[in-house]
Amino acid sequence: MEIIDKRTKKEEHWQLGDVLVANSDDSKGLIVKNSNAKYCLMNITPDKRWNYSTAEDDCFGNCYKTLSDFYEATYPDWHKVNAKLVIE
Repeated sequence: MEIIDKRTKKEEHWQLGDVLVANSDDSKGLIVKNSNAKYCLMNITPDKRWNYSTAEDDCFGNCYKTLSDFYEATYPDWHKVNAKLVIE
């Protein structure tokens, strides 16, 4: 017997500035480059103590030299969402 998944599969292509949401909770992150030129996921979840920091200890997970390395390590736990920046 063969099982065929007919759902539309959407491949995500991540880039700097994309907003990601954790699959396990409602944490939100922004893909940025830190001062060491590494890709990391900066916490932008409202009301968190260590928001908006790109220090490697403050980012979700580890930081990576390439976006493809970052994607491979992060993709299973996070997904990209449509988002826009609102400045008041």
